[in-house]
Amino acid sequence: MKKSTILISLTIFIIMLICIGGYFIMQNHEKQEAKQQFLSEESPRIEKYLKYNYKNIENVTFTNADITGMGTPYIEGYVNGDKDLYITASIYGKHFEKNVGMPIEMYDWAKFPTDKSVSEIEKEENANK
Repeated sequence: MKKSTILISLTIFIIMLICIGGYFIMQNHEKQEAKQQFLSEESPRIEKYLKYNYKNIENVTFTNADITGMGTPYIEGYVNGDKDLYITASIYGKHFEKNVGMPIEMYDWAKFPTDKSVSEIEKEENANK
């Protein structure tokens, strides 16, 4: 009698572990998919901002998307294939507009005294069409 009770309890415990593990795997998968979607939506905006406002930017490589402890989404990457030219773009509001952290040397590449936001760039592009 005791052996069957122990066997049933052990079986239930194993089934619960499998279910809990499956739940966490699904949560992680959904989180990774959300990051990828976020990255694919915002990365063109970040690249447009950088190429418009700064000289010498040939390409941008994005490496990570995440959320700070304060709940601010951000995207990391680097420019021109040089990992020393790292960037971190914070997204405040619905979409990326401006706010990129970068090495000091990249600030020397600025084309304007004040960066234009992505909305301002798009407005200018639409006016020129």
